Amino acid sequence: MKKHNIARAAVSAGLAIAMTFGGIAPATMAFAATNDGSVTISKRADNDNTTLQGYQIFKADVADVNGSKVASNLEWASDQVKADVQTATGKTFAKAQDAADYLVTLSTSDTDYILANGDVLNTIANTLRNDTSLTPTTVKPGTASTGMSTGYWLFVTSKDSTNNTSDASKVDQTGTSPIYAIVGGSALTINQKATIPTVDKFVKNDKDDSDWGKVADSEVEQELNYKLVGTVADNVATYDTYYYKFTDTLSAGLTADLGSVVVKVKNGDTETTVNASSYRKNIDSITNTLTVEFSDLKKAKDENGAAVTINKDSVVNVYYNAKLDKTKAYKLASDAAKSTIDTDYNNNPNEVKLTYSNNPNTDSKGDTTPHKVTDYTYQLNIVKQDTDDATKKLQGAKFTIKATGADEGTTDKYVQEDGSLGSTAHEFTTNADGKIEVKGLDAGTYTVTETTAPTGYNKVADFDFTITPTWNNADVTKATALQSLAVTEDASYVDSNATGSQVNLTVKDKAGHGLPLTGQAGVTVTFVAGALVLAFGVSRVVRNRKEQDAE
Repeated sequence: MKKHNIARAAVSAGLAIAMTFGGIAPATMAFAATNDGSVTISKRADNDNTTLQGYQIFKADVADVNGSKVASNLEWASDQVKADVQTATGKTFAKAQDAADYLVTLSTSDTDYILANGDVLNTIANTLRNDTSLTPTTVKPGTASTGMSTGYWLFVTSKDSTNNTSDASKVDQTGTSPIYAIVGGSALTINQKATIPTVDKFVKNDKDDSDWGKVADSEVEQELNYKLVGTVADNVATYDTYYYKFTDTLSAGLTADLGSVVVKVKNGDTETTVNASSYRKNIDSITNTLTVEFSDLKKAKDENGAAVTINKDSVVNVYYNAKLDKTKAYKLASDAAKSTIDTDYNNNPNEVKLTYSNNPNTDSKGDTTPHKVTDYTYQLNIVKQDTDDATKKLQGAKFTIKATGADEGTTDKYVQEDGSLGSTAHEFTTNADGKIEVKGLDAGTYTVTETTAPTGYNKVADFDFTITPTWNNADVTKATALQSLAVTEDASYVDSNATGSQVNLTVKDKAGHGLPLTGQAGVTVTFVAGALVLAFGVSRVVRNRKEQDAE
């Protein structure tokens, strides 16, 4: 199958118009106008649900000569088409051939050429598209359109097949740049020249040397770094204006910092910060949605007010911070088995979609398939019990929990009652079940110190425990993002295990004992003897005083 790209399809120049209108058929070759033209415009992807509208500009006799199509005996398809072409070009043509000769002068031999917004051929396409008095021929990508009148045609993407952001079937749809082609002779196949913009999202975990990924974990109140990545269509130059909007829906437990939003455009290895006046940013507190919106991305300015380059290779990056909010209903992680049936995912998902201009020189807009990242957090349960009697849970034990080997920036801080970290130690006290519960912890290593033991028991020595998750960072579907959770500790008197989102530590302690009482009776005798001596001494003093008084 011979590929017909936009240089051939959109410009018909060099590879199409030049051969068509500049070629002279041999005198011995006979042509006959027919209605047996066949064209297939290929799909861009399996889910390409667009339709194209075909406008015939010239009727012509068409034949295949030396692997190329040659047209002769050109006539305007209609007087209205002639009028539209003359309006778009600002020229008057006595004959169809005169118009064809002019179009040849607009040709290019660059096979990667895409029509820019100001090109005359693009203006012709828009003029024909907007003329409601014309009745276009519908062409469905991937399906051969047969029985077409032979001649010179324009194909543009139908606005109705792209402009419906509420219809799931219209996700990831985009229109091609105008396609100009000669229809007739052998069946023609044309590839659309339009890529679908994409969007993705990443989160940076807070461990040292972490890179952007799809999964992270954190304690509550910790700010995480998020990154939205959007591409543009390769025919962005064809658009008059290019609408571009990120819509990032945060889970109920997350709070985004609007002031942290920074937008940068990356071209090659250079990333340019976009002036905040070039876009609008907003957080909807009801839907918990962050939006970053360009009414026209092509007019973006840098911090110095200079135009930012926007071309088919440009990438738009949005950076911002968000945290698990202790005042909100954030979610704990769950094990994989549970999450397969839990539509709430049991984590804190953060999902983005991109809305963009998706049909050149119309107001049509489309959406991309959403992409998300997840943020996990965990719960710690400490139970203190008697070493010899597991049913005896110890109330009143007090512990502090210090982050001694957690993620970057959290070392030497103390776990607070709400799971956040602070500089002052917080004492947790075991309840009647001997238990402490604290949710909102990050992965990492913590040191537990018992500050007060229950009555009749001794304080246990300090011990460490470490929370270690295993993620599938390439797949954030609810069943596989968090594959397992493990906990280890360094004390023989502590038993540990992890189940789903929860880390469980059982601290065992023996009851205290009184001092030995051997010789206690001897002590009593000593006390008694001492009392007798004291009594004797007192009576002797009294007697002596009486004798002195008698004298």
